[in-house]
Amino acid sequence: MVPIEASAILFDMDGLLIDSEPLWAEVEAAFARDRGANFTAELTRECVGRGLANTLRVMHEVFGFPVDLDRDSREIVDRFVARSGELVLKPGARELLDEATGLVPCALGSSSSRRLVQAALEAVGETSRFGVVVTGDDVAHPKPAPDIFARCARELGVAPARCVVLEDSLAGVRAGRAAGMRVIAVPERDGSCFVDEADAVVKDLFAARARIRFC
Repeated sequence: MVPIEASAILFDMDGLLIDSEPLWAEVEAAFARDRGANFTAELTRECVGRGLANTLRVMHEVFGFPVDLDRDSREIVDRFVARSGELVLKPGARELLDEATGLVPCALGSSSSRRLVQAALEAVGETSRFGVVVTGDDVAHPKPAPDIFARCARELGVAPARCVVLEDSLAGVRAGRAAGMRVIAVPERDGSCFVDEADAVVKDLFAARARIRFC
């Protein structure tokens, strides 16, 4: 097993660093239910990693209820932030951050809004870990476009080819690859669809650390 060399680590947030996907599923389902719709687990999985604007677009296309992007995004974020105290780090996240600190720079790249990212990081006590935080508010195109991770690399001052992206979603894996980076997928469910997309597919962040060589 050849190690993957990294001069910087770029973390996704939802579902990778923080165990937030169950809360997202509950909040989005409740939002849809209040409008008479059933936002199923399958629809939730299809939207993972693509940002809230995409989720609202899918809801509009599938269920037909009107959507106001600014108003409805604020409402969903408000619901999520109100419950952010329920969030916890994914297994191995703190250990990986502890080891990387002082060896290589770390960035966080998320399609979520800055307000939401800040609330989530505060909830798990990790606001000071990242030299760079890039959110969906900061770029023209969310994942799977490369914009978020490309900006992380620029702001860190590290060449994309020397960055390793950690992601749990297919959209995020594709964003990292499009940015010219090595990608380790840490899927929450079946990882078979990641095999041809990522440089490595592992079961958790402990296993991800075992694949990385800091340099």
